[in-house]
Amino acid sequence: MRRGEFALGAGYFAYFGAVGVFQPYWPSHLQALGYSASAIGVLMAVFSAVRVVGPMGSAWLADHLPDRRPLLLASAILSVVTVVLLAQAEAWWAAAAGLAAFSLFFNGIMPVYDAHTLDHLGADAHRYGWLRLWGSIGFVVTSWAAGLAIAKGGDASIAWALLVCVIATAAAMPWLPRVQRRARAATAPGTFVLALKRPAVLAFLAVCFLQLASFGAYYSFYTLYLQEHGYGPAAIGFYWAWGVVAEIAVFVLGPRLVKRFDLPTLLYVALAGTAVRWVLVAAFPAQPVVMFLAQTLHLAGFGLFHAVTVLLAPRLLPPGSEARAQALVSSLGWGAGGIAGSLLAGWLWDAAGPRAVYAASFVVVTCALAVAAVGLRGEPGVRGTA
Repeated sequence: MRRGEFALGAGYFAYFGAVGVFQPYWPSHLQALGYSASAIGVLMAVFSAVRVVGPMGSAWLADHLPDRRPLLLASAILSVVTVVLLAQAEAWWAAAAGLAAFSLFFNGIMPVYDAHTLDHLGADAHRYGWLRLWGSIGFVVTSWAAGLAIAKGGDASIAWALLVCVIATAAAMPWLPRVQRRARAATAPGTFVLALKRPAVLAFLAVCFLQLASFGAYYSFYTLYLQEHGYGPAAIGFYWAWGVVAEIAVFVLGPRLVKRFDLPTLLYVALAGTAVRWVLVAAFPAQPVVMFLAQTLHLAGFGLFHAVTVLLAPRLLPPGSEARAQALVSSLGWGAGGIAGSLLAGWLWDAAGPRAVYAASFVVVTCALAVAAVGLRGEPGVRGTA
């Protein structure tokens, strides 16, 4: 790693280590408190709902600050406080309030962090994957370790593991490299809003929404889905971890891929791979080998998709709005898309059964592929390699 990049990698490791505890296992924590699948879907949708607006506030402030590090540190410290409160919440209103507060501060970190990383890399933005892969490694380590801890100590281990990872995230922030940001004012709000009306931008944001909506069933119910088909905590932890190992391979190869292939083409591949994945999950849940292959396709649905969208977003929006470009992907994809996907998955789980949830995910991502093929075709701002 180059100078200053060790701290960036450590921050990614710790942050996505927290994600590696929260995403696979928090629904199990809620289930242990006695909530139904529909109630869990609503609670996870609350987490996603705040993600629609929270990151944009942090990103707007970040685009107007000469140094983003104090904002990142403050967001991480407030995330620690909210995890402490969330761990004690048992009543529905307390769980919902705790998830909303945690989402507000925790999800505001990564769009600003990504913008800070890209500013640090400058003309070497294609190297983003080599730093981001440490986040995937953190996810692997904690998701597998948490699975083993839960098998041994029960669901009480989940909140403790999450707290440790969020504290580690806050500890990494003071060590981030200082970035000499380009001497230009942040883009005026009117210019930024006007750019959002361009057809290519609307298509790109719709793709992000639909792709992440298709993942709603995965992030809210995949652990419960595996439990329904007889998989134990250690096996579930392995599957989550393996998906991210596959994702790491994309981040390792990412610099070569984005320099060699057209970014929209890589986006189409990511969406098509996701469609195949949901078909396998819906059709063969009791086949460990097939589920292993389906998890391998996480390299496309998350790894490749994330690497491409992080690079495409700043191309489509005006200079000076880098953090807001990343926040839009987070807000409309992980936020609004996560809400839609989580609510749809919870309703379908109770109404039509678990397999119908992943069949619906296939339909949603197929729509995303169609929107990308039509909406980004011929757009000069997105053509070419990184």
